[in-house]
Amino acid sequence: MEEQKIGIIGTGSLGGMLIKAFTGKGAWPAERILVFNRTSAKAEKFREDLPGLGLASSPRDVVDQCRWIFLCVKPGDLKGLLAETGTVFDQDRLLVSTLLSPSLQELDRLLTGKIVRLYPSVTQSVGHGVNLVCFGSRVTGAEREEFIGLVDRIGKTFVVPEEWVRPYGDITSCGPAFMAYMVYSLANEAVAHGVEREKAEEMAMETMLGTALLLREEGSFSGLISRVATPGGCTREGLKVLEAGLPPVIKEVFRATWEREQALNEKIAAELKG
Repeated sequence: MEEQKIGIIGTGSLGGMLIKAFTGKGAWPAERILVFNRTSAKAEKFREDLPGLGLASSPRDVVDQCRWIFLCVKPGDLKGLLAETGTVFDQDRLLVSTLLSPSLQELDRLLTGKIVRLYPSVTQSVGHGVNLVCFGSRVTGAEREEFIGLVDRIGKTFVVPEEWVRPYGDITSCGPAFMAYMVYSLANEAVAHGVEREKAEEMAMETMLGTALLLREEGSFSGLISRVATPGGCTREGLKVLEAGLPPVIKEVFRATWEREQALNEKIAAELKG
């Protein structure tokens, strides 16, 4: 392990996003990334655009050659993966789980190595977004700083207690889907009123982008809302409808994601013990 390498096991939606995020703006050289995917053609597809990208022949090769090993498989595939890689990991390496389940505590129990849980966002494929990070008990202070320095290259990093990941994740990881759906709903209603779909969607996207930039510049949600929704105006009347109906919906969204995560944690924990 002369050169420190990033290893990515699984090149589906999340693994593929990490490949793009690390290489997209030169955050990390493709030559120092090694990937493995069960369907090798999927991994090879990335090398068409990134000739230097390394392709591993097995998960064990990734573990043996890389400093940081990102697990980007489905939770149900973890047991089979650990049967191939083993559960004993060199103390020079960090195993980075991007899986919703199992929990950090369960991973620390199963594995002898140093464990990190990372919750990235799909928005990092375009150079923006948030990393939520939880560290296992065996990760040293120096290793924490080193890892934060690594993932800071692809997004703004927040170290959070694992018990708070779900509400944070509803903003950062699930948020792009939730926000896109709400803006898409605005576009759909405009279409229902006779606006061309292509124009409605383009306008919605540009407005969403501009809103994000304004919020970053001004730093205040309430300030922007007050600026647009002036008393007695059309926006203010529409906002009253949202204020009455949206908070209970968002509360139910958070409840649904929390319940799903609990069910998955229980299911995966049972499978790993079986």
